[in-house]
Amino acid sequence: MKNRSKLSLFILVFLSISVLFPLIEMLIRVDWSDFSSLIKSISFQEALTNSIYIGFVATIISVLIAYFLAYTLNRTNIKHRAILKMLITIPMLIPSISHGLGLINLFGTNGIISKIIGFNIIGPSGIIIGSILYSFPVAFLMIDDGFKYIDNSLYASAKILGLNKWQTFKKVTFCYLKKPIFSAIFAVFTMIFTDYGVPLAVGGKFVTLPVFLYKEVIGLLNYSTGTIVGLFLLIPAFISFIFDNFSKDYSNGDFEGNEYNITENKIRDIIFKIYTYLIIIIVFVIIGSFVYYAIIDNPSLNPVLSLKHFEYVSSNDIVKFIFNSLFIAISASILGTIITYFTAYVTARVKGILPKIIHILTILSLTIPGMVLGLSYTIGFSGTFIYNTFMILILVNIIHFIASPYLMAYNAMQKVNPNYEIIAKTCNISLFKIIKDVIIPSTKTTIREMFAYFFVNSMVTISAVAFLFNTKTMPLSLLINNYEGNMMLGEAAIISLIILLFNILLKGIIYLINRKEDKKKYEAII
Repeated sequence: MKNRSKLSLFILVFLSISVLFPLIEMLIRVDWSDFSSLIKSISFQEALTNSIYIGFVATIISVLIAYFLAYTLNRTNIKHRAILKMLITIPMLIPSISHGLGLINLFGTNGIISKIIGFNIIGPSGIIIGSILYSFPVAFLMIDDGFKYIDNSLYASAKILGLNKWQTFKKVTFCYLKKPIFSAIFAVFTMIFTDYGVPLAVGGKFVTLPVFLYKEVIGLLNYSTGTIVGLFLLIPAFISFIFDNFSKDYSNGDFEGNEYNITENKIRDIIFKIYTYLIIIIVFVIIGSFVYYAIIDNPSLNPVLSLKHFEYVSSNDIVKFIFNSLFIAISASILGTIITYFTAYVTARVKGILPKIIHILTILSLTIPGMVLGLSYTIGFSGTFIYNTFMILILVNIIHFIASPYLMAYNAMQKVNPNYEIIAKTCNISLFKIIKDVIIPSTKTTIREMFAYFFVNSMVTISAVAFLFNTKTMPLSLLINNYEGNMMLGEAAIISLIILLFNILLKGIIYLINRKEDKKKYEAII
C-alpha cells in the first residue's frame, strides 16, 4: 500500500507541475485589459469567423468520408482490410503543414495540376481540403472502433420484427455509433480549429485563429494577447471533454460479440470499393507530389531531374535536425510510455481520491491544443533550467500526447485480473515484481502501441514545439515551416518524406513484432 501511495503522489506532483503549473502561470500573466480591445479588433473577429467556418465545413466532410470508409471495412465484402486500414491512416504520419504543402505542389499558383486546369487552391478552399486530408483518418479510427462494439445479435432481432434498413440503422447502428460519431465530430473540429499548419501553408490572406495567435506571439512577441486567443482555442476541446465524459455510451462490452453477417451485394461492394480506393489514391497523389518536387529542378520553369534539393538539404546540417527529432521522439516515447503506464496502473487498479484526481488531470490534457500548451510552457518555464533545452521539448510532447496512450493503458489494465495485488500481498511479493512479471507481459501489445503513438506524433508535431526550440534543439518538422515560407518546396518535400519514412519504419517494426507474437500464441494453442 505504501508503494502505491508513493507512486500516486509522485504522479500527481508530476502532472501538477507539467499540466497545471504552466497553465496557471499563463493565466496569471495575462493583461486582461487587452481582452476588450482584442474582441473588438476586426482582424481577430475575421480570424475567429474564418476558423469557425473552416472547422464546420471541413469537419462535416471529414466525418462523412471517415464513416463511409469505416462502413466499407466493416459492412462490405472488401478484401485486404488490414492493408487498407493501414493505407487510410498514412496521412497521420506526416505533419499537417505537409498536407498543405502537397496541395500547393498540385494546385498552387504553379502547381502540377493547376497549370493544366487553372485552379488555384490558395485560400479557404485549400484550408478545407488540407484539413480534411489530415483529419479524416482520426475520425475513421474512432468510428471503425465503434463498429466493433455493436451488439450484432440485434440485427437478427430487427429482421424478425420486420424493420426496414433505415429503421434498423436508426434503432441499432446509429444507437451504438452515436457516441463514436459525435466524439469524432468534436475531435476533428478541435483538430481543425486549433491547427495552424495547413492555414499557414495554403491560407494566403485568409487568416485563421491559430495563425493569428502565431503572428501575435512569434511576430509581435505579444504574449498577453496570444494567451487570450489561446483561451478561445480551448473552447471546442473543453466542450469535447465534457461530451466524452458525460454522454451515454451503449458500447459497454457487456454483450457477446457475435460476428456481423455481411450479406452478398455486388453493386454495394463495387461502389464502396471504388470509393475506398479513390480516397487512398488521392492520399498517395499528395505524397507522390513530394517525390516529384524532391527530384525535379524547378517544376514550373525547368522540369528536369535534379538532385539539387537533396544537395541543399544535406549541406544544411540535415543530420543534426534528424538527430534532434529522433532524440526527442525516442525520449518522449520511452519516458512517456513509462510515465503513462504507471499513471494508468494507479488510476485503474488503486482505489482512493488521488487516483481519481490523477485520472481527471491526465484526461484534461486532451483539452489543451498544442499551440496553447507550447505557449503556456514558454511563459511558465521561462528562466528555468529546462528552458531552451531538449528537456522542455520532450516534456511538452509527453503532455501533449499523453491522453490517448493513457486511455489505451487504462483500458488494458482493467482487463487484467484485479486479484493479482491481493495475492502478491498475501505471498509477500513486491508490487513492482507483480507489475514486471505479470502485468507488463499481459499488456505488451498495448505498450508497443503506446510507444508508437508517442513516437509518430512527436515526429510530426509543429504546434506544441513552435515556441520552445532554439537553433541547437530545432526538430526536423519545423524545417518544413522555414522552407515552405521561402517557397523552397522541393526542400520542404524532402523533409516531409524523411519524417514519413521514419514513421513508416517504426510502424513496420511494431507490426512485425506483433505479428511474430501472434504467430507464437497461435502455435502454442495448436
